[in-house]
Amino acid sequence: MPCSDCHNNDSWLPLKSVMIFQHDNTSFPLSGNHSDAECIQCHFGFTVVEKHDFKQLSSECFFCHYDIHQSSFGQNCEECHYASSWDLTQHKFDHDITLFPLVGAHRQIECSECHFKPLIEMKSNLTFSCSVCHFDVFTEAVVSISGHSENEDCIICHNTRAWVPSDMSNHDRLFPIYSGKHAGEWSTCEAECHINPTDYTDFSCGLNGVCHEHDQSKMDDEHQGEVSGYVYESQSCFQCHPRGDED
Repeated sequence: MPCSDCHNNDSWLPLKSVMIFQHDNTSFPLSGNHSDAECIQCHFGFTVVEKHDFKQLSSECFFCHYDIHQSSFGQNCEECHYASSWDLTQHKFDHDITLFPLVGAHRQIECSECHFKPLIEMKSNLTFSCSVCHFDVFTEAVVSISGHSENEDCIICHNTRAWVPSDMSNHDRLFPIYSGKHAGEWSTCEAECHINPTDYTDFSCGLNGVCHEHDQSKMDDEHQGEVSGYVYESQSCFQCHPRGDED
């Protein structure tokens, strides 16, 4: 390369404001913040020969940038970051390829709100438990809402769009109301099963006469002497019929 491609005739430094040499013609076109970097930030060396030995450079990100993740995400920074900024709000990492795809409100939050460990540990010490990130919301609900479940798996009753209204879309994990014989056989939670709207742990297995015609005398005849500890009470029904099946 002719020296005049980059240098002035009267002095080696500063370099020409407009250089004849075009970096975009190389295998590493400069984009984003790379275009504002000084040559010596990448073409470093202790001697003039070393600084100008351009072919000895690597285009791998880690050659110039210290990897704070310690290779836990591989060595190609461009898989997650743009050349314009390290800012975590401007990342292109596809979280959907992980075991925890981001949906609903999870798509709108900063990485650091969940990965509150040092960025060096972004993949470690994480769980899928909702309460890890939402512990304050969970504990407040348990204290202030009568009958709120102490089950920390919030997704059973809530969705990722918002805390309210709860949609109970995963209710089948507790008791099947979207499958089996109970599918489509109810209209609202309060009318059929949860007869106490202030305490959802209080439920009826039809003994209120809304869902099933569980006549007590008939149930007594079928269970007394056959089922140890039988009591005509909804909680007892659930203990023996946790999936709502007759047998």
